[in-house]
Amino acid sequence: MSASNHLKILSVRLPEPEIRRFKTLAASRGVSVQDAVHEAIEKWASSFQNVSREPLDVLEGSLAEVDVESLRQRERETELAKDGRWT
Repeated sequence: MSASNHLKILSVRLPEPEIRRFKTLAASRGVSVQDAVHEAIEKWASSFQNVSREPLDVLEGSLAEVDVESLRQRERETELAKDGRWT
């Protein structure tokens, strides 16, 4: 078994009635609890891939009025000048 396929244990504490319910549901669908949990975690994790991030121009609070892109560019130019790579 390669290092990338090495299995680790993930432990979750749940009330006994919930565990029985999950086991029953998994068995009724013909899958193991391990497979059901893996599928649920994958579905949960993939839900974050579809979440769009707010663009930089909708920042709130102290950054609301800041031009983040020009600030980033100035900081980069400053760092390059310190390194002697900016002319």
